[in-house]
Amino acid sequence: MITERQKQLLKTIITTYIRDAQPVASGFLANILKATVSSATIRNEMVALEKEGLIEQPHTSAGRVPTEKAYQFYVKEILDLDKAKVSININKISSVEDIKTLAKQMAEFTGEAVVVAFAKNDFYYTGISNLFSKPEFADRNMIINMSQVIDHLDKVLENLFVDSEEIEVMIGQANPFGNKCSAVLGSFKFQKEKRLIAVLGTLRLDYEKAYALIKEVRENIK
Repeated sequence: MITERQKQLLKTIITTYIRDAQPVASGFLANILKATVSSATIRNEMVALEKEGLIEQPHTSAGRVPTEKAYQFYVKEILDLDKAKVSININKISSVEDIKTLAKQMAEFTGEAVVVAFAKNDFYYTGISNLFSKPEFADRNMIINMSQVIDHLDKVLENLFVDSEEIEVMIGQANPFGNKCSAVLGSFKFQKEKRLIAVLGTLRLDYEKAYALIKEVRENIK
């Protein structure tokens, strides 16, 4: 269990890292929070968060980055996803091509990849270049792993078709699209059949935005 102050500090670290993709230093946090928290306190609290396994230090930086455990905590305990909202114009959907166009719009809106499954072996994806342009994919292994996921996307989606009807947030090891990535996935009915749509990104996915977007899509496609 972490304190309320540690929770707020962790939130700042995560949102900053999601935005900037750079390790977050205590000095940076001190500048942001100087009116309420001292530099020494911030350093002590970061040590506590590190002991909890919520942040870690990359080898090449003095700053800290969130762990997979931190993102899980962020989604479950810090964000209020039910209240998440986005402003996006969704045109009337009357065909499969309309859904593909919507997927492209979603990929552009989020800066992530979007996968749509019309059936277990009938799917469409877009925005993969968005993923490969992110700093995480400077690691060749990340590209190889994601390429393998794409090559076997039919098997990944087949398993997801039997899961919950609720919007799901899948992070790291719990994400069938890849253990260094995250996804927000939801089902919707189109032409009386169940379909799936997912926003796929790195662990730095903007979870609130992706969740709100999937929710908006589900509400607009009947």
